[in-house]
Amino acid sequence: MIVKFLDVVLFGTYFLLLFFAIFWLLVLFFPENENKKKKIVGTPFFTVIVPAYNEEKSIVETLVSIIKLDYPKDKIEVIVVNDGSTDTTQHLVEEFIAENPGNDIRLINQNNQGKGHALNVGLEIARGEYYACLDADSFISPNAIKEMLPYFQADENVASVCPLLKVRKPGSVLQKVQWTEYLVNMFYKLLNSKIDCIHVTPGPFSVYRTKIIKDLGGYDEKTITEDLEIAIRLQKHHYKLVQTFDAVVETVAPNSLRTLFKQRIRWYKGSVDNTINYRKIMFNKEYGDFGFLRMPTIILSGVIAITVAITLLREIFIKSIQWFHALRAINFDIITLIKNYTFDFNFLSLPFFKLIIAATLFGISFFIMVYSYRVIKEKIRNHGRTLVSMISYLFLYGLFITFVWMYIAFMFVSHKKNRWA
Repeated sequence: MIVKFLDVVLFGTYFLLLFFAIFWLLVLFFPENENKKKKIVGTPFFTVIVPAYNEEKSIVETLVSIIKLDYPKDKIEVIVVNDGSTDTTQHLVEEFIAENPGNDIRLINQNNQGKGHALNVGLEIARGEYYACLDADSFISPNAIKEMLPYFQADENVASVCPLLKVRKPGSVLQKVQWTEYLVNMFYKLLNSKIDCIHVTPGPFSVYRTKIIKDLGGYDEKTITEDLEIAIRLQKHHYKLVQTFDAVVETVAPNSLRTLFKQRIRWYKGSVDNTINYRKIMFNKEYGDFGFLRMPTIILSGVIAITVAITLLREIFIKSIQWFHALRAINFDIITLIKNYTFDFNFLSLPFFKLIIAATLFGISFFIMVYSYRVIKEKIRNHGRTLVSMISYLFLYGLFITFVWMYIAFMFVSHKKNRWA
């Protein structure tokens, strides 16, 4: 019996996904490698860098969340780098500075040169022993600094601490789906943190040791995902990255499919680009789990999605051709075909193994989603995060991401240039 190509792809995908699911479940239930922290000692000087480009809708609220941080005002500085905004961002920041003279806030205006350059400009003049980058559409909880700095003081090898990232006030179904997505991603970040496999330090208030980042030369201004590149570079130099759930950052999620698609293209294309740039880390025993597990799976997830999609499209195409020839054989007399159609169902003819595969993968996905809510300590039914969004995430979001990966494959084949927007 000749095994169909679709079956080979399906079984291979099932094996890989089941392997990773079991691996992460083992990581989940063996928490002995969790990162520990002590109470904060002293009040180290702290810098917040806010790169901003056309952020008039949110910049003021972002700055308000910063000055509300529970930390001595004489121990914190804020550097806003206006990256050539063409809206009222500059005016709003200047107005905010004038209205809050008791806070150390500086505004630097420059021509549009990208987020990486804006961060480097802020980093160059940062006086803080530690600093955080805060996207101008994100909002930090007051306890963040006091919750995050102890991780640095507990381990000198810790170079960065990442906060718990959530979607701010999800209104539409699309934003609610992203709410669930963010929680699931945070759950995976927790697991990755346990085995030192964090590969991205998100823009919304990831905290760093200033000296380490300066010694490494600051941010890469050419990459479209500077937060991922700097994280991989830290891993390359054997620094430790930590994920905490004690500090919460809320960020505004895209509210249109077009904007979301462009954002995810940038995220995943940047992930692939940086993985290729740091390919020497892959399968290098010097980097442990990060080299053997985390780096390869960044690309492998896209390869799996594209392979499955192409295989399914191939099968649909073949079936369509077969149907076309069958209809042509009866002169496309569809009405007669419908009239003579008889429903013949045989329970034993069902593809049981494929159904078991589908049920297993669905069960694992459902468990991860529900457990993510539990770990993050969020109620499943809470101010708008409805069952509809969870179902949409399970059944539709994967399809959306598959289209994203296929477009990224097209970008590589056609040598299409990267874009930030």
